[in-house]
Amino acid sequence: MTEITVAEAYLALLKARGVDVLFANPGTDFAPIVEAYARAGETGLDFPAPHTIVHETVAVGMADGYWQASGRMAAVMAHVNVGTANALMGLINARRDNVPIFMAAGRTPVTEKGRKGARDRGIHWGQDMYDQAGMLREAVKWDYELRLPDQLEAVVERALAVAATPPRGPVYFTMPREIMAEPLPGFRLSPEPRQKPVPPGLPDPAAIAEGAAVLSAAERPLIVANRGAGWQVLADFAERFAMPVVEFWASRASLPGDHPMHGGFDPGPWLADADAVLVLDAMVPWMPAEQDIPPGCKVVQAGADPLFSDVPMRGFPADVAIAGDPAVVLEALAGEMGPPPKGRYNAVARRCREGREARIAAAEAGGASEPMSPGWVARCLDRALPDDAMIFNELGAPLAALTVRDPLGYFGGSLAGGLGWGLPAAMGAKLARPERMAVACVGDGSYMFANPVACHQAGTSLGLPVLTLVFNNGIYNAVRRAALSVYPDGHASRANVMPLTSLEPAPRYDLVMQASGGHGERVEDPEALPGALSRAIETVTGEGRQALLDIAVGVP
Repeated sequence: MTEITVAEAYLALLKARGVDVLFANPGTDFAPIVEAYARAGETGLDFPAPHTIVHETVAVGMADGYWQASGRMAAVMAHVNVGTANALMGLINARRDNVPIFMAAGRTPVTEKGRKGARDRGIHWGQDMYDQAGMLREAVKWDYELRLPDQLEAVVERALAVAATPPRGPVYFTMPREIMAEPLPGFRLSPEPRQKPVPPGLPDPAAIAEGAAVLSAAERPLIVANRGAGWQVLADFAERFAMPVVEFWASRASLPGDHPMHGGFDPGPWLADADAVLVLDAMVPWMPAEQDIPPGCKVVQAGADPLFSDVPMRGFPADVAIAGDPAVVLEALAGEMGPPPKGRYNAVARRCREGREARIAAAEAGGASEPMSPGWVARCLDRALPDDAMIFNELGAPLAALTVRDPLGYFGGSLAGGLGWGLPAAMGAKLARPERMAVACVGDGSYMFANPVACHQAGTSLGLPVLTLVFNNGIYNAVRRAALSVYPDGHASRANVMPLTSLEPAPRYDLVMQASGGHGERVEDPEALPGALSRAIETVTGEGRQALLDIAVGVP
């Protein structure tokens, strides 16, 4: 057999352990990786499918979306420290949202001569660092630099196992170029990994009994979820025990939007008189500065890490903390609880229905003026999309105006708030689930942060027809809202243009898409939006090309 290198063994190991795709932004450290792919026909080794992505923000965002849509981990590889720096914001998002990513980078050569792969470019001195991983250590669960070739299998398997163990998250693995270029005599893949992820443990029976007692005794219980919570299991639990579910700052859909127990997206009205709250894997179940639980209200927190121990300060009460997968916790709680009081189901269902009708009516009214409201755009989109479409929303479409009917129907940005996630994540999801339509709903600032030229180039190169809706209000509205919340009557509130918030003059985002070979259209008239959506969707589904609508919206 042809003698293989560490780089070849590394790629073969990833593939054998279930990593099917590699999103790479290459540099001079990639020489052994490039050679490995080039001579794969000679070695006969099977590697992850390589995808060249011309910016690391896009690569990490695609890996994020790929996992969200499929549950399969992707690998990303960046160019030494500079590529790692570009990848960092996406890793911060993934860490806060428990998304496992195998993040790798080369390491500038450590030798100056005498070895294959030694330094031969000026940047090999300029890119050297004392601690390359130091810049992202808080954004990953684990990091390590390969020091000896014969460590490879154990190190890679450890990285994959740590990433996939709940609470999941990204890991970081680096290799100097000389190490990647070294031969690895006699390398044979073990049939099975010697390190495997730790499966989710069963919830503690005593904690389940205590939590069930709290919820059973409550007259006005509330469930808050923001990161997916079992979907059908939660739907059945909420209906059986007549408990409203609020999705607050949702990063994944937890419940069908038209479920009779869907209590909307603002916990405040329900919290006002709640006597028990079940928090399902929700980092932020309510906003303490604006809302609070009544005296005597008990809080049960459940999730892989119900106290979110990697968040330095989080003061939400946890009268009962239950570690475990939310769906498993719900099933265990259900086994310990009795039926709800008579009449509660009808009262809660009526309140939920009235709330939904009010939200939809408010969104529909947003089409009566120019510029149209984001809610109106979301309503038009809701009517136009197939039920199995996947929406990746980053400061674009208000979830309150959508009707999510599928557990893969909606994904929102991580609470870390690193911009530029939405469009690349939709692309990664489309790669993982080519049979489903992928839609990116993004604010104009989020769109620019995503490196759109790099996104659309990759979308064309990889054949990923994604529909992008740019909610263009010409302003950093999150910054504006933050200023108003701190200084509601301040000078900034009275300014014609609030300092540091304007995004004018705006580029023609539709022309950016046209330059990449897709369909781009500017929409200003609310009555023209349904027709524009129809044309864009036909481009994506019928022609297999990307499409973008640059939609003028007002500032809510």
